[in-house]
Order: sequence, then C-alpha cells, then structure tokens
Amino acid sequence: MDNIIYFNKNLKQVDDKVRDRLGIRGRRAVELAMMGLPIVPGFIIDSVLTKKLPQVNMKENLKTQIAQIEKETKKKYGDSAKPLLLKVVLSSDLNVPNFPSIHNIGMNDKTVEGFGQFTGKAFAYGEYLFLMRNFARKIHGTSEDEIKSLEANLGKKATIDDVMKTIEAYKKHFGDAFSDDVYDQLGLILKGASVKYCDSDIDVDNSLSIMVQAMVYGNFGPASYAGSYYTRNIVSGDSEIQGSFLQNEFDFGEGKGKPINKIEKKYFDQFSDIASKVEENFKEIRNIKFTIEDSNFWLVEQREVDEKSTQSQIKTLLDLTKRKVVSPEFTVMSIKPSQLNELLHPVIDPSTIKNVKSIKGGISGSTGAAIGRVFFSTPKLLEEHKKAIMKGGDTNLILVMPASYAEDVKAIEVARGVITSEGGFSSHAPVVARSLGKVAMVQPEMKIRGNTFTLAGKTVKEGDYISINVPYYEPPTLYLDKVGLIEPDFKRNGLYEFLELAQQFITDFDARCNGDQPKDAIVAKEFNARGIGLCRTEHMFFNEKRIMKFREVIIADSEEERRKALKAIQPMQRSDFYELFKIMTGLPVTIRLLDAPLHEFLPRNEESMGEFIQYMQSRAKGIKPAEIRARCEELAEMNPMLGHRGCRVAVTYPEIYEMQCRAVFEAACMLKKEGVNVEPEIMIPIVMSEQEIKFLKNGKKIEGKTVKGIRDIKNEVVEEYGIDDLEYKVGTMIELPAAALGAGKIAQYAEFFSFGTNDLTQTTYGLSRDDINSFLPDYSLYDLMKYNPFSYLQDEVKELIATAAQRGKLSRPDIKLGLCGEHGANPENIEFCMDAGLNYVSCSPYSIPLAKLGIAQINIRRDQEEKK
Repeated sequence: MDNIIYFNKNLKQVDDKVRDRLGIRGRRAVELAMMGLPIVPGFIIDSVLTKKLPQVNMKENLKTQIAQIEKETKKKYGDSAKPLLLKVVLSSDLNVPNFPSIHNIGMNDKTVEGFGQFTGKAFAYGEYLFLMRNFARKIHGTSEDEIKSLEANLGKKATIDDVMKTIEAYKKHFGDAFSDDVYDQLGLILKGASVKYCDSDIDVDNSLSIMVQAMVYGNFGPASYAGSYYTRNIVSGDSEIQGSFLQNEFDFGEGKGKPINKIEKKYFDQFSDIASKVEENFKEIRNIKFTIEDSNFWLVEQREVDEKSTQSQIKTLLDLTKRKVVSPEFTVMSIKPSQLNELLHPVIDPSTIKNVKSIKGGISGSTGAAIGRVFFSTPKLLEEHKKAIMKGGDTNLILVMPASYAEDVKAIEVARGVITSEGGFSSHAPVVARSLGKVAMVQPEMKIRGNTFTLAGKTVKEGDYISINVPYYEPPTLYLDKVGLIEPDFKRNGLYEFLELAQQFITDFDARCNGDQPKDAIVAKEFNARGIGLCRTEHMFFNEKRIMKFREVIIADSEEERRKALKAIQPMQRSDFYELFKIMTGLPVTIRLLDAPLHEFLPRNEESMGEFIQYMQSRAKGIKPAEIRARCEELAEMNPMLGHRGCRVAVTYPEIYEMQCRAVFEAACMLKKEGVNVEPEIMIPIVMSEQEIKFLKNGKKIEGKTVKGIRDIKNEVVEEYGIDDLEYKVGTMIELPAAALGAGKIAQYAEFFSFGTNDLTQTTYGLSRDDINSFLPDYSLYDLMKYNPFSYLQDEVKELIATAAQRGKLSRPDIKLGLCGEHGANPENIEFCMDAGLNYVSCSPYSIPLAKLGIAQINIRRDQEEKK
C-alpha cells in the first residue's frame, strides 16, 4: 500500500511529496533510516490513510508490516516466549516537544509473562498497566476521576496481584474498545487515534500521520543499555559527544545516568561515528536516543536541539565548513545577528538558577549578564568598591537609580551593571553602559525608596545580591540572589573565526565603531571595525579627574577664566586622541566635538554640589558657595536637548572647540612625526544650516572679535610641529530635519555626513527617547506604532536620510555618508542604509559583530537573488 512506508536501515529514498505526509516525527525516523543507520524498524501510516482508518480493515496489512519487524528484531508479535511489543506515535507538522504516544502494544495476559522472563515480572506488569493507563487517557477518553477510581487499590506498596486486578478493572471499563488479540488491539488503537486526533489541535493542515515502531528495552540483561546523547557538547561546541546512559535499566526514572564516555569503547566509538554522519546529514547538532537490547544496537529516534547554545551552533558550522560539507555562505546565513550577543557577553549559567526567584520584564539597555550587591547612589557604590579592593572583598556591584547623569559615569564604570527605573534604550545609563561594555536595563515597574527597591512584591535592600540577565532578543530577567555566570572567550567560542568568514562577503559598505576610550578602540580593532565612526568627546569629560575641571570651564565668568581651565584639560584630550589614532592606525577616526548640553556636566545632588564647591574654593579663594550655586542655576534650561548644546556652544564659547581641535591636530602631528598614518575626521554636531559649519570651519572676523576656524587651528599646529601638512576632514552630524533638508548647502562645507538617528528621530516626531516608554505600550496596543522608533528607523526618518544623502551627493559627489547609533546594528536598518547610498554604519563596540553579520547576509542574499 502506497500510503504505508516501512522504514529500517535499508530504506533508500522517500519522495519529498511522500515525506510531506509523514509529520515531523515520521520524517525524523525516515531521515535516520535513509542514512543507513540501525534505527528500530517500524512503519508510518501517512496523513491521507490516517484520516480513513475508521473505515478501513487494516488487519492483513498490519500483519504484513509486522512480519518484517519480527524478522529484524527476532521477536514474535503476540508470542508468549519472546514477544514483540509496539508503540504508536502520532506525528503531525505541529512542532511539540513530545507527540502523543501509546507504548507496550501487544501486551496481554500471555505476552506479559514471556516479557517478564527478560525484564522481571514486576516491571512487565508495570508496563502492562502503563498501556492500560495511556489507552484510557489518550484513546478511550477516560476521565482522571475514573482513572483514580480504577487505580484506588494501588498504594505505594502495591503488589503484582494489585496491579493485575487493576488491569482487569481497566479491561472491564473499556469493554469492546480494547482487545487481548494483539492485532485487534493495535487496530483499535489506530482507529481510536484517528477518531480522536484527526482535526484536533495537533492536526495542523491535515498533516496527522501515525508511526508504529518496535519497542526495545535497555533492561534485557547486563548487555543492555539505554540513553541518549548530543552529537557534540551543546554548550561549548566541543566535538566530543555529550550524553548519559543506564545499564540494564529501562529509563532514567529508575536510575541516575552515567556519562556517555564511560560506556564500552566499542559503543562509544560507534556513537561518535554516527554523530559525525548525523551532523553532516542535518548540518546541525542533533540528539540521538539509543537502546542496546541484549547486545543488539538500535537507534530509537533523533531530534533537533533547540536547547543548544549559539557557541555550539557556530562551532558545528565552522567544522562542517572546514570539511566542505557546507559552504561559507551557508554558515554565515545560518546565524541570526542577534544570536551573537550570546558570544559577546557573560551569560547566566542555567544550572545555577533552579531555586532562585526571578522577575522577567523591563527594557534591555546593554546586553549581557551581571551579578553584584546593590547600591543606590554613586558615592556609596564607589565607597563600597574602594573598601572591597582594600579588604580583598567582592567588587561585584550593581548601581540602581531612577536615572543616571554625568556624575554617575564613574560608578557605572566600576559597577558590573546598572538598573534605572526611568528612560529607555537610548537614555543616559544604557548609552554609557554600552560604551563601557557594562550591562544595563530599565525596569519601569521598579519602585525605589531610599536604600531599597520593590519589584513584583519583593523588596531588595542595599547590599543584597541580585543578578541580571539582559539578552538582545527577549525582555531582561532580574534574579533576587547570586547566580553563576559563564564568561565569553572569543578565541574559544568561534566568534573571531566566524567573523573572518563573514568578512569575505563584506565589500565597500562596512561597520565602524562608536568609541570614546582606548579600550573601545581595541575591541573595535579585534572585531575588524573599519574605523571609529563616532567618538563622543563629552564622555571624556565625565572622567572623575576631569569633571571638576570642565565644570570650572562651564561656570567661568570670562573668556580668560575659561581658557585657563581649558588649558589644563587640553593635554588630557590630546592624550585621548593620540591613543585612539594610534590604535586605529590607517583607519578614519571621527571626533565629534562637544555635543551634550552644558547642564549635563553640573552637579545633580547636594553631595556632588558640596564636592564642587570645595573644589572651586580651592581654585579661587573668596568665592562663595552661593555664587557657585547661582551660576549653576543660571545655566539650567527648560528644554536642554533643543537648547544650548553642540555647535551652539561653540558659537557662544569658541574657545571650547578651539581647544578640542588643537588637541586633535597635535595628537595627529605627534603620530605623523612617529611615522604613523592617521586619518582624523572632525564632526560638528547639531548643525541647523550651512552658516554654522561655514563659521566654525573657516572662522570669522568682526570688529573687535576674531574667531579662529578649524582650518586656522590646523595651520597653526602644523607650523608648530614642523610638518608640511596634515590631511583631515570636517563634516557634520545630520540630526535635525532642517539639516537633512538643507544638506545640499551644508555639503558645500562638509566633507562627510553622519546621520545621528537618535536625535533625528526625536526631532522628527517630537518624541523624547527617555520618556517614550511611558506611553509606547499603549500605542502598540492600539496598533498606532508598530515598532519602537529608537530601535527601527521609521519611514519619515528614512525619507529625511535618503533626501539628505541625495542632496549631499549632488553638491559633493565624493561625500562620505554614515549612520551612527544603535540603529546601525539592526539588519533592517542596515539594508536601508545600503540602498540610500551610505558608506558605513557605526555602533557600539560589542554591536559591531551584529552589524557585520547583517551586512554579510544582505550581500549574500542579494548575490543569490541575482543568480536566480
């Protein structure tokens, strides 16, 4: 009959159309059989015949199929001496962990005795009872109350007689629906399964088929084993098989398994050989269940491994690529960019979280996992960190605050992670955490009161341990205790090798790094970033040793005072740029001049204000605290993100940008004299029109006032260092709709554009990236906004970018175009950037691998589409 497929190790090929009618479990069996591996034999009734089973007499056909199974297993169905027992497994296209199944079919009062000769009488009758119970639940429709009543005499110390009586009670309950004739028994089960499960929830798209397979047992004597194994380690990806087995026991409910490498060498070698063949066939890790029944070696089934780590998946693919089983294109296309986060950051060790209370939810700010004691303020956390170092204590700390500001950067830097109750993905704490390689999350449901926080009815006090897990692809989880971590090892986990493979498919369009510190540049270089696309110089001022100096600049009453304070900062800035340029030798480094609103640098609380007052009084004797407070209050703005920031500060205080540009050019000249090739790019932020960039690039003279342009500063420095000339570029960040629309005029003075999509999104829609999460869930609920616009570029922002790119190229055909911000790590955004004619995206150091993989996959897909 064409609708019944018999499978064993001799099965050759099964037509794809036929395989489509076998369901997932059926296809798994057929795939193993077609590889010539010793699968336990059986047959599959396809989805077409399964529907018709109630109307079809199958007895003679079943006898034919079972005769083949008997021949291979050397057992007889219905035999009282060495009986063959069968199982029925339902199989559809619904992917579920366990398909409904009935085991030990063929059991009756005669065969149970013969079966018991091999396994022991108690086990045999236990399996007989298992058949009755499963038939009652899965076929007959017996209620749980009825089952409880039928098994009322089965206590913890039930005897075999008690079990036999219960079996008889079940038979009486079933009546004609069950039979002791083994062929009728199987037929009734098949017909009952068809009636009950066809057109049920598991029968998706009329795909339900039924598999009948021989039962084999790992408790048939000392030469019997049962177990399962993965084709390699599912965490590390090491190629040695991983699993466990039992000897002379049926399943793991009766004993603790031994590691698979402790089994007899002949079997271990056979398992390893099968593992290699299975991986080559399926091109992935698989789990294989096996039974060795009285020295007879059988594979029961194989399945996909959803629980495998990304590391193990990548190492499998790399091994298969080396063996030329798969192509480099296949390997690169098989991993989702978001999966790489698992390799880039610490992850929670799943074996350590079993009894730990966890709370899922919130917003992912910076991916990874962190463990530490909770502290609720920067001073307290820094104090505790210092104590821990001095006393050799635990330096794992987590900062918890409503929101973070400039003065909290030093705490985020020493902490393992940071949690805020306000803001979102692009707010201060997550942005700083990403730049420092720290873990960050936002938990809007968290209530912070003094030195405690409350979440989901649980209260955590200062000094308590918590753990946070912030994946890229799902909401973060907070654990209310210390758990274990698995630290990443890029050399062992396959990331470097995988990125090398992906780089083969990256051409002109590539990824740069958002990096403010030398350590960012080092990470960027390791990930083969094609330069630094955004160095946020304001982050350099957040340094504990510099913040006071810069605050002094901000509140200075005169240009003379500002220049005096800036002179002290300049060597620090020069040193920063020198390090970045040197690390990124031969690659462009884009230095964004000061952008943040000045108020961000000023003290936010009394403790900070007290420290600043003390500092200022040490610098200027006679200055009163009230004067300092008053000056700080004068600088407060109603809407600072649209206020006195970026190039606007440079118009008011040109000496600030002059100091920064001088530091850039001095660092470049120093390296040039050392024979190091540098490519400085100076980026002017928050430009509205061409007039601003023209003013800052070329300078201006008016009566009684001269403002040096960037060009003038470069000429002075080159002359001072005795260098012929220095190549550099001046460009701007396009982050205002006015700048995007005026890009044609701006490009007359700008040699590159970098699209700052966080601010461009804010100014396009009038949305605050720090506050959007208070109402975004409601917008999503009513389908008013499909995606978070700070993660996915929206159509209007895309139109502004495309317009600016087009107009910029019309004015300056060789203009370089990039996008900086975490939008740049999203493959959907990357494809738009490529289509819009941009040259690169720039994102945080640990997002570079995601961006590069996204770029490579887009190129591969497009190349494949062209060849069709």
